[in-house]
Amino acid sequence: MCQNSKKNSLKMKYAAVMDLYTDFLMTSPNIVSAGLLSEVLNKEHSHDRITRMLAQDILDQKAYWRSIKPTVRQIEKAEGIISIDDTIEEKPYSSENEFISWHFDHTKGQSVKGINIVTFTYVNTNFDQSVKFPVAFEVVRKDSTQTKVVKKNGKFVKKTSPCASISKNELVRNRLHDLVFQNHVQFSRVTFDTWFSSAENITFIVKDLKKHVICAIKDNRTVCFDVSKPKKEQQWLQVSTLDIEPNKTYKVRLKDVAFDVLLLKKVYHNLDGSLGVQYLIETDTDQTAEQISANYQLRWSSEDVHRSLKQNTALELMPAKTQNAQVNHIFASMLALAKLECLKLATKKNHYQLKRQVLIHALKTAKEQIRQLKEFCLTKNIAFPNFLPA
Repeated sequence: MCQNSKKNSLKMKYAAVMDLYTDFLMTSPNIVSAGLLSEVLNKEHSHDRITRMLAQDILDQKAYWRSIKPTVRQIEKAEGIISIDDTIEEKPYSSENEFISWHFDHTKGQSVKGINIVTFTYVNTNFDQSVKFPVAFEVVRKDSTQTKVVKKNGKFVKKTSPCASISKNELVRNRLHDLVFQNHVQFSRVTFDTWFSSAENITFIVKDLKKHVICAIKDNRTVCFDVSKPKKEQQWLQVSTLDIEPNKTYKVRLKDVAFDVLLLKKVYHNLDGSLGVQYLIETDTDQTAEQISANYQLRWSSEDVHRSLKQNTALELMPAKTQNAQVNHIFASMLALAKLECLKLATKKNHYQLKRQVLIHALKTAKEQIRQLKEFCLTKNIAFPNFLPA
């Protein structure tokens, strides 16, 4: 009993430090360290205690859900949308481990070294400001290895590289299952880009979760306009070869998906004068083209969350060296973002305005500190440089 009591006491202390750490991530402009936080707190919590808090056992999604559950219950609506996307926290100079590894970055067209994070952003547009709340996240863990035969210098050699025992798509399905059946989050549909638009994911969300899907698909996906015909007469065509009108919905059957979906072609004018074509799939066949376009635009809420994580809650300013501390820092950064979103709803100011407000207040305090230091300099008979006009 005594040992359990000590563990519980330690958990309570760590919880208090974590709360202070997340506040620190929201306020610190570009420096994050346990030593700096300790000084800000006037040594109330030592550098070692903050470091040990970060290095504790990895904080899981249950701990994250317990922290955000009251807020989710306030913002959730039956027509809410969950936007799924992933981001890479680049760590080019850190040692590789199960979390820091090489991941393909589609924005750069190449693999980059870092931590791959899948985010689940709850979007509700029924507030004065659109809610973009992170209800869950998953850190990709490459805890296994795979061997491939590759050609190098004209010879075929075996190459062993790390891989994840649980794929990103499986992580997504597992997390959505928990959000629906364990956390009972209210929402109507899920949206994501081509990376997650597999037939397995779409079928799982519609059949198992009883939710709708709106997503982009690659132009090599095949569809059929009439599956009621005998199999020999069915024509399965790549969407890129179809002669269909933009901004008009077509009821089709997507390959390996056992129910009808709506297909929508979108054409965009790029800045360089070229045309971009995108194909969207919606499983709710009662939706109009305008509704599909508007709902898919909410997918970009994930990008807003990723940008704010990196710019406002110090996601990439990780001071940690150990695996546990690295993942727990991500946990803290996500929780700090959830706090910022609550402040946004209360103040009607976005994350960047809130950060600016805090920074201006801090700079005013710093200016007063500089004034006092200048006066102290004069008391020591040290000539302080002042700008004089010519």
